[in-house]
Amino acid sequence: MLTNKKHKLSSKVWLEYKDKPLIGKGGAEILEAIEKENSISKAAESLGMSYRYVWNYLHDIQLTLEEPTVETFKGGKSGGGGAAGTLTYAFGSELTAFEKQYPSITVAPHLFEGSSLVAQDENLTQSLSLEAAADTTAMPTVLFPNLANYEIAFGQTQMVIIVNLHSSAGKELDNMWNAAKELTVNSTAWTTAWKNMFTLIALNTTTTVGVSNPFTDPSGFQAAGMIRLAGLYFFGNVTYLYDAIYNNPSRYVMANSEDDLVPLMQTDHIDFITSAYESNAIPQTANQTSLAWITLPTQVNLGVLGNTPYYNEANFDYTELGATQSFVVNPVLYCVTIPMLSTNPAAATLFIQYLYTSAGQSILEKYGITPFSQGIVWPAANASNVPSVIKPYTVPVNSTTISQFAGA
Repeated sequence: MLTNKKHKLSSKVWLEYKDKPLIGKGGAEILEAIEKENSISKAAESLGMSYRYVWNYLHDIQLTLEEPTVETFKGGKSGGGGAAGTLTYAFGSELTAFEKQYPSITVAPHLFEGSSLVAQDENLTQSLSLEAAADTTAMPTVLFPNLANYEIAFGQTQMVIIVNLHSSAGKELDNMWNAAKELTVNSTAWTTAWKNMFTLIALNTTTTVGVSNPFTDPSGFQAAGMIRLAGLYFFGNVTYLYDAIYNNPSRYVMANSEDDLVPLMQTDHIDFITSAYESNAIPQTANQTSLAWITLPTQVNLGVLGNTPYYNEANFDYTELGATQSFVVNPVLYCVTIPMLSTNPAAATLFIQYLYTSAGQSILEKYGITPFSQGIVWPAANASNVPSVIKPYTVPVNSTTISQFAGA
């Protein structure tokens, strides 16, 4: 018998599947956190882990079990969907109007977070009735070809910058922008004004920029692309402003999605949020005396379809925690799909159809989204998979529009 008090009996418990370790104490804590938070990203945050680590852990379990690991969101009979966090306000209004139009359909709560996070959640859970993203790559990269096989670009928005009017730098930028509006576009004075504004944003070592994670949120890599384009257009060097921010962690605060940055603006002393769309800046700054948003020149705002070849000059690779991904800088397009395992494809089909009504398009415009009168279906070979009632509102991608779809 051991009598030395320095010794103690301990043990480890884990689950095995087909004689292989599956889940231990850490895995149990992850699953408990997901059940509590009903979100993989929030669970990761609560545990102090990166989203990528938690997602990879769950993905490994799913590969072993050959079935979904967790069901973080249930569509239910009414068919809940998932969408980019930047669609929270626009889709929230669309869903309210849709429910009035179809009183027999009760709309379930929707999941709003970074486009890549929504796609990865669907990959793990297969529980959404509909999915929408803020770029053309998130859903094809994660869901094609096994869980979805087409996407419809239904509208576009542009990059803007949200400004903290409680900071001296934020006030200065807002004043500079208002003065620049009075100048002739592309004049020497206008160009100098914008060079001074981007100098304040990126090169002033006392300012802090809010950005979202390129791996989890399209506005994260699109903001980086916008900064790279500003460096190229105004300074003749695509990496000049980008390196000043992204190579200096003390210069930025990074969150998983654009929606998470505004609440952090005051507490983390953020002067500017560059990971911002007009579609979110409008509702997020409404009735806020401490916040404003400024538009950007068309050469850098990712809001002009015809500028795609120029925007592509800012394409880049981004590395985080040893993982590297290549990003294509394209105009900001909102896309939607109905997953193959949709929990309610009929309701999802009606909702997409509603987006193309005059009422649905008016709501999009109210939130800074320019709707397409005909949605663009990618890939063209799969246009026949679009539900028949939606087809009249769409056209297959063609030689003119295919450049909008990265990797096409």
